[in-house]
Amino acid sequence: MVMDNELKVGDRVRFLDATGGGVVRRVLRSRGVVYVEDESGFEMPVLQSEVLKVEEPSSGVVPKVASQPLPAKEVARPEPRPTVVRSSEKSGEQLNVSLCYLPEAGGKVGQCRYEVYLVNDSNFDLFVTYSSGRGAEQELRYSGVVPFDSSEELEDFDPLELPERSRTTVQLLAFKEVGATYQPKGVMSFELKVDGARFLKEGAFVESPYFDDGAITFELVKADQPLVTKRVEAELLASEMMRTKVQLDSPKKRARKGVSRSKGEPLVVDLHIDELVDTTLGLEPKDMLEIQLGKVEEVLRSRRKPNHVGEKVIFIHGKGEGVLRKAVWDLIHRKFPRHDLQDASFQEYGFGATQVTIR
Repeated sequence: MVMDNELKVGDRVRFLDATGGGVVRRVLRSRGVVYVEDESGFEMPVLQSEVLKVEEPSSGVVPKVASQPLPAKEVARPEPRPTVVRSSEKSGEQLNVSLCYLPEAGGKVGQCRYEVYLVNDSNFDLFVTYSSGRGAEQELRYSGVVPFDSSEELEDFDPLELPERSRTTVQLLAFKEVGATYQPKGVMSFELKVDGARFLKEGAFVESPYFDDGAITFELVKADQPLVTKRVEAELLASEMMRTKVQLDSPKKRARKGVSRSKGEPLVVDLHIDELVDTTLGLEPKDMLEIQLGKVEEVLRSRRKPNHVGEKVIFIHGKGEGVLRKAVWDLIHRKFPRHDLQDASFQEYGFGATQVTIR
């Protein structure tokens, strides 16, 4: 039997309770777990007590498996991206999972490759499958375990391959190591509609809680609650936008504008400049932005009393180039850092809305 401290990355091992074996690629000593890559290139987590190190021949000849070069995708893969920033308010036993798209380090948006990361911000390990395609039939692009409190690169791809990722499916199974006690969570499946046009705009890649540089982030699970991403066809979206504009232009809608709502419902504040001023004549873009940000600050300052704690405010800023969204997020991070900030429900508000929870 091999002692914990005898195994290291690169060791050749065989399984005690099953046929086969492989090469150790990762060692988690604190948990007594190693990740073993078999001959097909698949990595699997096993207890160190369930594997036996294969001694190297006395002639000094390196076993064939250990001498084989790494698969091309591993050789070409860059060093791990920025470290995950853990939230001090996270409840340890709740799942928080996000799918993040980042431009290749140092690359120009629209011309560089893109990297896809699964962020597991929880105390559970996750078995993940990630597939994508143009329609119902998809290609599996990653399957494996993403350890607790970590991020894992699932793949990288060329901008020309964006159409092959227009529909993406992520499936999650949460678990803990053998011997640990925990409350099981159901298998979760998410279908995302990936808009390739977003990947060609610098403003679409914004700062996230997990990466210092810009990213397009899909929150899959927040505080154990799956977030549903609804597919909306372009024609339906255009129709909905026109319908909303007509409603906003009606006297009845203007009378309620962002101040009246049913009890328990979030306060909705429309930041479109036409809703904030009677005319835009003579206003420069920077002047309009100042007015919009001033409205955000005014609304949030009016809710500093204890009776507003827990209240939700929805700011409608529109999709556009993402300039106003980024400015709103930057303002709230600087002046109201205690408030919880996230994209508003896509199902309820479509593109271009931010939800703030008063703290």
